[in-house]
Amino acid sequence: MERDDGSGLSELAAAVVRTRAARLVDVFLERRAEVCWRLEEGRVGSREGLLREGAAVRRDSTLVSGDGLDRPVLARLLGITTRALPQFSGPAFPDPPRLEEVLPSPPAGWASVHWSWRWAAVLADRRAVVLVRPDLAEVTHADGHRALTAWPPSPDTEPDGTAPEQHANARVGKARVLLAPAAAAVLLHELIGHPLEGDLLLRGASPWTGMQGERLMRLPLSVSDDPTRTELPGAFSDDDEGEPARPRVLLSDGVLVGALADRESAAALGVPTGNARRASVHARPRPRMSNLVARAADPLPHPPRHEAAIEVATLTSGTLEPASGSILLHVRTAFALRRGERHRTLAPFTLVGSLAAVCSGLLAAAEPTLPAAEPGWCAKDGEIVPTGAVAPWLLLSGLEVR
Repeated sequence: MERDDGSGLSELAAAVVRTRAARLVDVFLERRAEVCWRLEEGRVGSREGLLREGAAVRRDSTLVSGDGLDRPVLARLLGITTRALPQFSGPAFPDPPRLEEVLPSPPAGWASVHWSWRWAAVLADRRAVVLVRPDLAEVTHADGHRALTAWPPSPDTEPDGTAPEQHANARVGKARVLLAPAAAAVLLHELIGHPLEGDLLLRGASPWTGMQGERLMRLPLSVSDDPTRTELPGAFSDDDEGEPARPRVLLSDGVLVGALADRESAAALGVPTGNARRASVHARPRPRMSNLVARAADPLPHPPRHEAAIEVATLTSGTLEPASGSILLHVRTAFALRRGERHRTLAPFTLVGSLAAVCSGLLAAAEPTLPAAEPGWCAKDGEIVPTGAVAPWLLLSGLEVR
């Protein structure tokens, strides 16, 4: 957490309070810089850049925002005169990194690399809190698959180094599946993380509403949301309401024990706040995932390939459908297994299972537990925020190949 550093933000926060704006909750300031390098056969073909800045004023039930980060813009949003506000400044936009210095030879299967830098500050209760968040690296593969990490990009965003190819079709029907960490991270994000966001719990849009303290699975799996893991892309020093970042235990040895909350939902749920995130300066803060960290109490030392029929390396996406109570995993890269060895590459397919079948079908977790560049971006009602993950291998029955 960084406090005001001589930029005038503390004075600005005090001046905002003196305006006595009706029902004022907070003021949010943001700057973003982005560069996209488009690649052709492992070399940079073109480069595009974008600079953005804006401010938002939040009252009890409304949010007004505008592009630009200066006194006239902020005064207009507050409904006061410009001279009522002191001079203030955000940091200068940084010079973008040189891709050739951090990654001299991008893999031939990459289509683009995207860098983004974000600065933000929250003004509330006479204080200014500057939010610290990592620079991000998004890699788009030739097939459109995206992987997100903290900057700099890693050549190892393809977990097994194999791009998906059209080979054999997976046999339709129920199958015992081994999920690599990248795929396991997506499953747990949809199964445990997303549904424990406080606003979903309060409006009954989560299958876990009212189930605090209940056992969800026999597998002694623990899942936390940890924005303090600064090496992961969902990290932040303080949330977008200015609350300090803290790890939150959501699942402890298979038992549901936590939730993710902003100030509004924290009060209603009786849980700590600190998980409010804004998709942009023009969006209200909402309870959101940051970095999912999953651990098993007694993991197997190696992935149990001999116990599975299919190994799933990566997913295109995962979805939880609350209405039907189903989880859909859209498989990108997978292998048919025979006697514990990869037998052939499978064409993309979909795995489907009910919540009950998935929870009861989690049979084992195995090392190595690894950071995953997926799911990367988390979408909620069209609002997208970066997320990270660390997950073990998971052995799962009860899913159906379609």
